Amino acid sequence: MTIKLQKMQDTEDGSNNNSLTTIRNAIEDQVHSYAEAINLAGNGSYSIGLLATLSVCTLAMGVDMFGFSVVISGCTCDFNLDISQTSILLSMPFVGPIVMAYPWGYISDTQGRRKSLLIAMWVSFVVSTISAFSPNWIFMAVLKFISTSFCSCAQSASYTLLGESCAERVRDSYMLVMTSVLDFSLAAYVVVAYFILNMDFSLDLGGGMEFAPWRLLAVALALPLGIGAMGMHFFYESPKFLVNAERQEEALHNLRLIWKRNNGKGDKYPVKKVVLNEEGNERSKDISLLRSLWEQIVPLFKPPLVYRSLQLYFFTAVIFSTNNSFFIWFPYLVEKFSAGMNTFTSDEQAGLCQLIVDSYNKTESIDTCTSTMELSLVWSSLGQGTSFVIIMLVITKLAYKKKALMIIIMTSAGLMSIAAGLIKNNLISFIMFFGLLANELGIGIIYTYFVDLYPTSYRGMAACIGVMVARASALGGVNVLGAFIMTHCNLMFYVCGGLMLLAGVISFLLPPDIRKK
Repeated sequence: MTIKLQKMQDTEDGSNNNSLTTIRNAIEDQVHSYAEAINLAGNGSYSIGLLATLSVCTLAMGVDMFGFSVVISGCTCDFNLDISQTSILLSMPFVGPIVMAYPWGYISDTQGRRKSLLIAMWVSFVVSTISAFSPNWIFMAVLKFISTSFCSCAQSASYTLLGESCAERVRDSYMLVMTSVLDFSLAAYVVVAYFILNMDFSLDLGGGMEFAPWRLLAVALALPLGIGAMGMHFFYESPKFLVNAERQEEALHNLRLIWKRNNGKGDKYPVKKVVLNEEGNERSKDISLLRSLWEQIVPLFKPPLVYRSLQLYFFTAVIFSTNNSFFIWFPYLVEKFSAGMNTFTSDEQAGLCQLIVDSYNKTESIDTCTSTMELSLVWSSLGQGTSFVIIMLVITKLAYKKKALMIIIMTSAGLMSIAAGLIKNNLISFIMFFGLLANELGIGIIYTYFVDLYPTSYRGMAACIGVMVARASALGGVNVLGAFIMTHCNLMFYVCGGLMLLAGVISFLLPPDIRKK
């Protein structure tokens, strides 16, 4: 009996020891969700540095795409561009991203966000720099097509990488801050263009080609691409992408590095294992490239994601078709508005459209060619950029109220667009035109939804398809606006306003806001 009791006691002691060992192992090998893991990595110098670098990348993309309009203005005389050739050149920054959106989504979701950004920014920098030495407009159009095909990756990959690499409590605010930097792209390239295009020099490059101010401008506008590419070498791949790709050790290594650079609290980073609590992340292994491409896009348009996909892509189409089209024509419209203001006395009130159309009719028959830029465009661009940045920085304090912000932004922009066509006061109608452009404040909010609502496996593809929708809509908007702005100016503003008001109504169907603590 004594022996039996001793055995039972030994068994109980062994069980207790096993339990203690299990508990100890569990403590040492804690399992965290990715949200917990990235929140424990903190918010500090790494997160702020990543925000700054990715903001440079998105600014560089905006300058490369939209700044091309002022480069075209500069080379018009050298290349003797007519209206059809100018239209083709203006379309190139939109055609490239449409063609490459799908491949960039695939690369981002299968090879990594950081890798896709590095490839895109470096290639775009090199090609955009070479385009400054184009011998003719056709060669320049081809190079711009290639350049924007690559740098367009920044609009989707930057938001995805930032959203997956920052603590949840600052993620939405950081995305809006990055959008505010993009909002300043117009002012950035217009100010640079004003000082460079108004220079008077010409250097013989041989072969009948001269290095004129517009070529220097093209080189200057390409520099942010190189700066952004260089900056990306100091940051890490998204840990969430690595966890999803079953590269657990690399993900933990990056999380520790992020924690360390963020001046993390404690002796060491506490996370030992990370899991993704997401549905819909399953992806087949060992399949063909075509099958893999197909499996990356189909889930976006099947339940349960199809409803959100259609909703977000509708917002994207409305914002970019109305906003980007007016942005491309912004220098031209401001020039006509300024010229029209000079022909009216202070007591005469015609309204934005009448001023633009009258100025166009008076200058249409004048056969002059100039590559300089008016100071009025600089002040207009600075006013637009500064006011939008201030507004965006203010609303970052309300970043968790994405749904409410979308409703307010789209409704306000729609009403102001209609007012721009109705109001006859010259200055107020122009201010209403600025209000129309304010719909771009919703771009950052849309991309936070791409990060929030899609599984990691398809997030990059969802954002890149959004870029394709955006550029296709912008391309259509640019051509429609160019064809009808001088004949049906008021109608253009009414149509844009109606689309934005509809988007404001549909914004009520977005998921409810949840404040991140």
